[in-house]
Amino acid sequence: MSEKWETVGKTKPAAGKAKANGTSGKVSKKQEPKIYTMEDVLPASSVENMYQAAFNPTPASPKQDKKETNGTAKAKPKSTEKKVEKPKIPSTLGQAVKENLRVEDLKNLLESSQTRFPDSPLLWVRDVAAYLNIKLVTQPPTEGDILGGEPSTALTANMKKVINVMLQKCSDSMKETFFETCIANTAHDLSKGMCVTGWRILTQLLAETNPTLVTAHIPRYIELRNSYQNRPNVGLAILWSTGQAGNKSLHSGIKVWLEIMLPVITMKHYTKFVVDYLATLLSTHNITKTTVLNKPVMDIPNFLTVQDTVFIVSTQINKDCARSLKDQYPALRAIAVAGCKNHEMFPELLGRLANLSMPDQVVDTLDLLAICLTATPAALVHWHKAYTSHLPQSGQLLQYLDTNWGRFKSALDVPEFHETIEAFEDYNQSVINKEGLALASQGCTSLSGKMSTPGLPWFPWKTLSFLLLISTASIINLDCQKHGSFSLSSTGQFLRDIGQFDRVVTNYQVVLDKSMEGRHWADTNLPLYAEQARRVGGPYYDVAQTKVGEAWVLMVQGWGKLEVAVKAGVV
Repeated sequence: MSEKWETVGKTKPAAGKAKANGTSGKVSKKQEPKIYTMEDVLPASSVENMYQAAFNPTPASPKQDKKETNGTAKAKPKSTEKKVEKPKIPSTLGQAVKENLRVEDLKNLLESSQTRFPDSPLLWVRDVAAYLNIKLVTQPPTEGDILGGEPSTALTANMKKVINVMLQKCSDSMKETFFETCIANTAHDLSKGMCVTGWRILTQLLAETNPTLVTAHIPRYIELRNSYQNRPNVGLAILWSTGQAGNKSLHSGIKVWLEIMLPVITMKHYTKFVVDYLATLLSTHNITKTTVLNKPVMDIPNFLTVQDTVFIVSTQINKDCARSLKDQYPALRAIAVAGCKNHEMFPELLGRLANLSMPDQVVDTLDLLAICLTATPAALVHWHKAYTSHLPQSGQLLQYLDTNWGRFKSALDVPEFHETIEAFEDYNQSVINKEGLALASQGCTSLSGKMSTPGLPWFPWKTLSFLLLISTASIINLDCQKHGSFSLSSTGQFLRDIGQFDRVVTNYQVVLDKSMEGRHWADTNLPLYAEQARRVGGPYYDVAQTKVGEAWVLMVQGWGKLEVAVKAGVV
């Protein structure tokens, strides 16, 4: 009955479809759709797992089965892995040198490289650096000391000697190329995570023998620093490499610090290194605030940049770094100004004093101005010229000198400075209602009261000596006039008592005789010389003769009076 219903239900629609399509109502076995079972589509293992999940809710774990079935098979590989152990990476550079590096191997490498490439020293350096990079790998990687020290100190003396002999065979220009190559490859390899110990060692050895290799091409290193500036580990490596010039040369180290490191001091990844490098550099060369050099280590614009960095830019960096930078400033200032002997510093500092807003920087600038005044007289000349146009700043300087007069008195309590203050006071009295006038006037008045009287010593020796000579001559003359002659006078009697009368009279007679001879010579020869001078000098001679005649008349009159006064008491 069911088959019958199926026949009735299916034959009618099939017949209708056949008619509509114009085909026969019978369907062949080939045209019947094929029905796929799960076993035909899925792999056997998947079907088995599905049945196990349906009929066995707690099947054994496949991992456990694998462990049970293959436990013996895996036991053997584990035992073999324990036997084959990887070499342990040294933790320190000294350990790596001791374990992996040999002087003979280094010599053989250099000899081989020099034999293969006799005219290519750059390849020698490349081979040595590559060899050291491979042999001196440490975990963790060695970064090296800030200035000097590791990694080069880890090498033995013989190892460094082998490398230095190779470097000495090259010209200075080639060494500059070597140094630039070392720094460039340090940055390149480090950016790829490779060991750069070999490049660092060569950098140190080159900088020790010739520190000026860095300063010769500073613009190139600045460009290289800028290209890796956003990668702190590489940027710090570049700063470290260029900073090695300061290990043997203070001037080279300061130049590198100023031009390569200082511009990035405000970047937080570089701040600590820049400050620590300066502290290490000054400590290495024993620089203190009392150090005085014959020549400054930087020019005036660079010093002004340093001063701004210490007092203004330091407010934007880490507090500990800013404090350390200020602690290093007195020593850095000592070698930067070298006693303020450069008089051009005075007008530079006086001119920028009005634009300073930090109190500490104002005090520091005033102190430098005062030191300039004590160090060179030319600073007073600059102050004379700039006083009227920089009256408020001059008033500040006068007040500072007045407050610290005990410190500067020994150098400034001199006539030249007295005259300068007097000139300033005259100008102050000639103007009214000018900015800074009250402060300047008060400073001048206070300093004038503290200075000693200009031009006068504490005892008038010259004046009293002259008066004593005149008094003695007058007394002797009066004595001679009173007794009628020099021989009868009290003075003559005193000279006779001490046995010096004859000597005095003889010397006096010699003086008279020589005077007469001189006058006779002048009367005889001077007219001849005068005639020759008249012919040569022409009108100029007439003027000179007139002046000489006037002077001669005065001298003759004075001599006559003196001669009469003396002869009045002589027989």
